[in-house]
Amino acid sequence: MRQRIARRLRNHDWVEAFIDLVIVVAGILIALQVSNWNQDRFDARRKVAYVDRMLADLDTDLDVNANRGRFLVQVRRYGEQAIAHAETGALVQGSAWKTVLAYFQAGQFYAYSREDNAFAEMRDAGDLGLITDPRLRSELAFYYESSTNRMADSMIMNLVPQYRQDIRSVTPIAVQDYIWLHCFQLLPSERDQRMVDCRSPVDDAQARRILASYGEFPTLARELRFWLSNQRVAALNSSEDRRDALRLKARLEAELRR
Repeated sequence: MRQRIARRLRNHDWVEAFIDLVIVVAGILIALQVSNWNQDRFDARRKVAYVDRMLADLDTDLDVNANRGRFLVQVRRYGEQAIAHAETGALVQGSAWKTVLAYFQAGQFYAYSREDNAFAEMRDAGDLGLITDPRLRSELAFYYESSTNRMADSMIMNLVPQYRQDIRSVTPIAVQDYIWLHCFQLLPSERDQRMVDCRSPVDDAQARRILASYGEFPTLARELRFWLSNQRVAALNSSEDRRDALRLKARLEAELRR
């Protein structure tokens, strides 16, 4: 084509040369448009794949943290029973064993989590621009990466209390083994855990001796009060995070419909 155009120009065949030039330019433009169209289709498919995965991650967050919330309701109930004994000597339902169990279970912990695999992959690949709404990009970055959320996660949501270590250090290991075997359930398929009522492995006298040993460590009550207070704040944060996750889900679903 270049040789033909050059020949026409040498022969001063201006009209035919112009027509050939138009054909070349049109071909280039069409090829560029087809390339852009193919790239747009490829980007659209990648965007859908990323967003679908982020929606799945948010669903996991909502499910796991709902399980966590239910678990911590149990922990707090046990903690209130244990602190009542520490402050007034009241036994749980008149049972020394149930009171020992309350002390131990009050130290249970359930990690708070945010599944960020899809977002992290999208960010690291430089693909966040596939999400065309800049406000949505900012909300995703805040949910997954903000220093505010990270600080809250580490200092409040995932705080492992000193009470947990101390109550385990003063509870007989045979009693602990029994609790893990008969009074606790781990459900990996549901990413859940729960505590259940169980019969006493010791007689009443032995249970009372364990309670007396707890009384020899007055720091337990102080640490338990702090743990109960932290749970109250964590419950408030959980509600906020749930609203954030639901709002992000709605925004991402709207982004898919654009």
